[in-house]
Amino acid sequence: MESRRAVPLVEPALFRVVSFTAAILGAIIVFVAFSTTLLLTTTLLQQEGWSPLAAGAATLPMAAAATACAPLSGHLVSRVGARPLLLIAGGCLIVGGALLTSLVADTRLPLLFAAYVAIGAGIGFANAPITNTAIDGLPPDRAGVASAMASTARQVATAVGIALAGSLIASARDSGGLAGSLLPGWVWVAACGVGVLLCALAAPSERAPRPGPSGRSGAG
Repeated sequence: MESRRAVPLVEPALFRVVSFTAAILGAIIVFVAFSTTLLLTTTLLQQEGWSPLAAGAATLPMAAAATACAPLSGHLVSRVGARPLLLIAGGCLIVGGALLTSLVADTRLPLLFAAYVAIGAGIGFANAPITNTAIDGLPPDRAGVASAMASTARQVATAVGIALAGSLIASARDSGGLAGSLLPGWVWVAACGVGVLLCALAAPSERAPRPGPSGRSGAG
């Protein structure tokens, strides 16, 4: 176990810092919502006759929103802190999940694209404050580890979201209808938004100076 190693790859003491743990959880929640949305919606569109290329192209509003909001979030995090941006991100995910629930009865493209924009904005606004929150409160010599952990959490969460969405698709097909069986998935996306709001409570409300180098004891 890492706690028994003289030089651990991942220092367990870092998880005693509330802001760091909240950032890791936030990264997991955001990217579970992202991968769940991506797989469920593209599968739904293909079931309704869209080609894989067209279904993939339909997700461009989500990519565009994330691309536009990410640099804005990075600019604002140094001015207003991580908490307001995480609150915005959580709210966007809740709105996106709520809009997706309308697809249960009928796949209306304007609502789908609006959901894509909301979820993409949530992802864009979340990335910078998640990294900021991960390293906030830690000494500078732990910043690289904290940032790497947040990045790893994103990758793990993407795989988890795909697994959850794949299980939902499989069970929906067994029941005979995909669109009407995806409501739990859309509710899950909205619930991820609520989770981000809760993680935001542990984030700094304004940019605070980080402590100086202090070795391992500073992480606890």
